[in-house]
Amino acid sequence: MFIKCYSKLSIRRCRQYLFYTIFIILSFSLFLNIKYGLINHSSETTNKILLQNESLLLFKEPTLNCSGDPLEQWCQHQIKLCNSSLIVYNKLFIITHSIILQPEFAKGKRLGGENIQDVLNQPEEDEYFHFQKEFIKLPCDIQEFHDRIPDGHLSNIFSSISSYRLTQKTHTIYETTIAVNRHDYANVYHTITDVYTVYLLCCFFQRNPKSVRILFLDAHPKGNLDILWSQMFHSYTRLGHLKNLSSIFYHELIWSQPQLKSELDITKYRRIAPSFFFEFRQHILKQFNINYKINEKLNCQSLNLFFLVRHNYVAHPRNPSGKITRQLSNEKQILDDLKIKFSKYSNINFKINHFEELAIEEQLNIIIQTDVFIGMHGAGLTHVLFMKSNRILIELTTSLGSGREHFEFMASINNVNYRRCLIIDGSSTTAEKIFDCIIEKISQICPLMTVSIHSQPIVTTFFPVVGNFSNSNITT
Repeated sequence: MFIKCYSKLSIRRCRQYLFYTIFIILSFSLFLNIKYGLINHSSETTNKILLQNESLLLFKEPTLNCSGDPLEQWCQHQIKLCNSSLIVYNKLFIITHSIILQPEFAKGKRLGGENIQDVLNQPEEDEYFHFQKEFIKLPCDIQEFHDRIPDGHLSNIFSSISSYRLTQKTHTIYETTIAVNRHDYANVYHTITDVYTVYLLCCFFQRNPKSVRILFLDAHPKGNLDILWSQMFHSYTRLGHLKNLSSIFYHELIWSQPQLKSELDITKYRRIAPSFFFEFRQHILKQFNINYKINEKLNCQSLNLFFLVRHNYVAHPRNPSGKITRQLSNEKQILDDLKIKFSKYSNINFKINHFEELAIEEQLNIIIQTDVFIGMHGAGLTHVLFMKSNRILIELTTSLGSGREHFEFMASINNVNYRRCLIIDGSSTTAEKIFDCIIEKISQICPLMTVSIHSQPIVTTFFPVVGNFSNSNITT
């Protein structure tokens, strides 16, 4: 740039013009450098974000374990959707990758985890969420694939699905998480079937159970059985407790099948153990530090009999009185009579207890040492799954009605000898009937018994039992 200095202007003015000119040139140059520097930085930042987003969206399809029943069938029936970021297996359960949950769109009256005493008499519907549009986001165009989603709660949840292109600012969960929608959360039968289902999913997708997080999709209050989830798996979180997070990005989120679809549920009519059942059993015992390898072989010279009695307790909000059914009306008399009868047997140790107020670890410790397990039909008999093999379960019932084979099937799955004993509640002969059922079943396992009368041991052989006492035999 050329600046002409006229003669009539002073040298000082010329110098000022020159200074201003240089200043303007430098300022303009600096402006250009800053402008293009910001553009380049913005471009680099955008590219970096895009690369981060792409890395988040990258995933490998899981390597499946297809051994045994039902895993082999699960492997054979897959529906891949949304560029394989959503895969349905056997129309039972779903695995999703790079999925976003927005907890604010899960609407409900409760968050879950409340103390039972604070929510007594609350309706059951208050313990479940209603899922609105935008609750689930997947990185693909949402198509009409709802007819391929499993029926039940998963169909309701995935009706809230929408799509996203770039990941927004989210809280990221890198560990595998399994979402569970519980129903009878306070019932040990249904809790064990649920826990087994999730354990089986870990085996199927070859994930270490102790590294897997659990996400409860329900809003049930606290329960005594919640500890099973934290002991079996890494930890559990309630969906209602994530409301402070607007968006959560899960690298891998598995959606478990409904409770009644468990492979241990009575509706499966299983008499043979499903895949990984014995590993599941050992895993539970190990997590509660139960030594399950001691005295694995039945010792007929020292039998432990355990009678499980049922006491009232508040298990869930809909039963504030805690009153339970299927209690023996003349329980004390029956137990006193049985104590007297079994006191004559030097090789029988007869014990009585209830589980309502015992910790899970204490319950398992009792069961693992039990050779003959006796109790009224009820969820507590689910513990037959943790007995050692070739032991005995005596299930007491006052009805021959159908649909009561829950524990007969579970006993068969765990290789435990089963006997259903039909009794008349309140009868003076009930104790004698129970005693006969127990002795008849023991006689098949231990033909020779030692009875001690007045401290004089006598070897007694029980009379042969008429009929075939198989696992499905019902005492009349």
